[in-house]
Parts: sequence; structure tokens; C-alpha cells
Amino acid sequence: MLVIVSDEQPKIAMGLMSYIPSLPTYAEVTRELQWYQVSDARTLMLWKDPITKHFTAVLGVEEVYDAVLLRLVAFGPEVPVVERQKVGHDIYTALSNWFPELTLMGTITTQKLVNEWKMTKHD
Repeated sequence: MLVIVSDEQPKIAMGLMSYIPSLPTYAEVTRELQWYQVSDARTLMLWKDPITKHFTAVLGVEEVYDAVLLRLVAFGPEVPVVERQKVGHDIYTALSNWFPELTLMGTITTQKLVNEWKMTKHD
């Protein structure tokens, strides 16, 4: 289940964002969090595992024209690497349902994930 990061949850999001290699320091994670907070077009979301009810992933999206752009996605260590594609599939399906009028797209970094999801979403 997707949940928008609330004012009470920034530390959860920051903890998950710290697993992103391009955000190696607390200052960079904080800057990224603030970047999402300053625009209504950008949203930071958490993925709540349907079984454990723990937040296991964070994703950042931006609404751009007729698309929702997946800017970042990071999984916590409790999601095994071999399970991340399946969990990602569930996340991108939920994201697509959250923004039904918009096309899900990725950045240079995330487009591969979106393409894999698009190829398997009709299975």
C-alpha cells in the first residue's frame, strides 16, 4: 500500500533514502527530502508491506504534464534483492492506480524498472 510521507514520517523516508548510493550523507538525504517538500508537483511516498505492515520502500514521483515521473525508489534491507522486482511490480501497479490519468515514466536511472514493469503488468 502506498502512503504519502506525512509530517510525522520524514525520518522513516530518510532512513530508506539513505540506501540510495547517490545520497551518501545525512545532508544530501535532507536536501532531497526538502526538494520534494517545496513543490506540490512532487510527492514522496512510502510502500507499506501488506503482510508485515512495515514501511519497506520509498519512492519519489513528480507530476510532469501528462505523466508521473518515477524519480527515485529505494528498498529497505528487509526486502531481499531477489524479491525487489516482484515488490517493485506491486509498487508501480499501485502508483499507476494512484495516478490513473497519467502515464508512468522513469528517469535515466529508473526507466529500466518502469520498462520491466510495463512488459509484465499484463501477466
